[in-house]
Amino acid sequence: PLVRCLLSAMLRRLLTLVLSASALRAQTPVFLNINPSWSPDGRQLVFESRRHGPASLYIINADGSGERRLTSGPFDDTHPAWSPDGSRIVFDSNRDGAWNLYSIRPDGADERRLTQRGSSRGVSFARHPAWSPDGARVVFDSDRDGDEEVYIMQADGSQVTRLTNATGRDGHATFTPDGQSIVFGSARSGNGDLWIMKIDGSDQRALFSHPAQDAGGEVSRDGRRIVFFSEREGTARLFIANMDGSDARPLAQGVNYESEWSPNGSQIAFYSDHEGRFELYVINADGSGLRRLTNSAHQNAWPQWSPTNDRIVFASTRDRDWELYSMRTDGTQQQRLTWSPGRDAHPVFLPASGRIVFQSPRDASDPNEVDLYTTDAQGANPRRLLHAAGFDGVPVPAPDGSRIAFQRGTYDRPSQSYHWELFTIDTLGGNEQQLTSNTWSSQVPSWLPDGRALVFYANPGGREQLFLMDLATRAVRSLAPSQANDTAPAVSLDGAFVAFNSDRAGGSDLYLLEIASGTIRRLTNGLGVRSQASWSRDGARLLFSGSGNGVDEVYVIGRDGSGLTRLTRGWEGIR
Repeated sequence: PLVRCLLSAMLRRLLTLVLSASALRAQTPVFLNINPSWSPDGRQLVFESRRHGPASLYIINADGSGERRLTSGPFDDTHPAWSPDGSRIVFDSNRDGAWNLYSIRPDGADERRLTQRGSSRGVSFARHPAWSPDGARVVFDSDRDGDEEVYIMQADGSQVTRLTNATGRDGHATFTPDGQSIVFGSARSGNGDLWIMKIDGSDQRALFSHPAQDAGGEVSRDGRRIVFFSEREGTARLFIANMDGSDARPLAQGVNYESEWSPNGSQIAFYSDHEGRFELYVINADGSGLRRLTNSAHQNAWPQWSPTNDRIVFASTRDRDWELYSMRTDGTQQQRLTWSPGRDAHPVFLPASGRIVFQSPRDASDPNEVDLYTTDAQGANPRRLLHAAGFDGVPVPAPDGSRIAFQRGTYDRPSQSYHWELFTIDTLGGNEQQLTSNTWSSQVPSWLPDGRALVFYANPGGREQLFLMDLATRAVRSLAPSQANDTAPAVSLDGAFVAFNSDRAGGSDLYLLEIASGTIRRLTNGLGVRSQASWSRDGARLLFSGSGNGVDEVYVIGRDGSGLTRLTRGWEGIR
């Protein structure tokens, strides 16, 4: 389609920037939340998002609240436009095998197909719809007659008329506010420029011409100015200009596309990678008051292998609240497991039953109380294991699955901090035993394979250090003392290694201690590792979460430090 053609040079430059960034980030630009369209009262916007894979339509309040999904399915719904009377939303979709136009009510009901498949050259497309100001007609672009041209039809899909017939692609058309003219993009001169014509297709002329690509023109409500995106400063940015192209100036920073004026003409909605991923923004017409409406970046943390080594359970904020999810070991087939208010976190599979133990405040009336629960691998049949005052968290099952070690925090209001001690309980709950009782905190236990000892970290000397406890005698000895902070130990299934986090090189990274020799090796560099690692069944790989991209992501790495792979895409906002 035309817009893809006009943006190709812009996207090549953006792609070059992305590919030169960290290899752990996405390898292609992710157009996540894009193509906003205002409701006629200015209170809401409809837009498209690829956060769950295929593009779906969403509605959000103008202040960024109240987001809800409008369409869903294994197809793409794109380029929504709200009707002037607010009763319908028109959009294009490939749900029937070819791109056609559809309309739907804002409540998701009464979906209607407006255009039909078929042309003289086989399957064609109809895309980029826009309403006339009176809501009676829709303009769009299609290649049904062999070349991409601009068409107009009645709002019910009848009386389709071709408006342009030129060599080169014409499309992405919008009406002027008075309903008498149509602004569109055209490549007929060999360059992407903005053109204007009467609504019957007559008097076609270029609005203005520039050596750079110009596209996506939107005329202001008073008809005096036009907003468009252009590469005239080296990258795709929004510009605002007089209708003759004079006084053109950039409107916002970053890579910007697809704008629309608010109903009262005071604001402009658009999408931009201003903060590193494509989100929706609103800006005043004078370039002030930039506001981001969507924020699809989310955290993914505390990954753990399943006993069969074919699934990974983890926690994520992708649906606004911390909930539990699972996925295949290659990061695919991500599935939500829990649906409760509060922070469901630190999930771990129980070795024997295949159930998942995790921490949650879901049934607590005290805001500082968190308890342990179990659920099956599909998130069903939850069961509460503990009901005790304090913060019970970081559950770690014994190798035989008979007991669970965990940490309990007591909140100190004057210092606004927790004091942590270690406990164990039976896997079915009960038989609680306290393992530590000190003036300092002890946290994040990890079992040795024989179940007779635990490795944990504590700060008796003011620094976090690793310790080993004999469970029979409660005797504790230091393990690999250092001048740094060493935390979150995870003992390998054969007991030969301890993976742990440390700031001994500055930032928090993953290290590996060989117990027999005392040799320590650094596995990561600059990833901001925070979670307790999880060993694969064969001991060859480690799961962990780190914030190297600015948000927590799930990674896997070989025990030798090779094969570092990011499994989640929270930074890009992909679910």
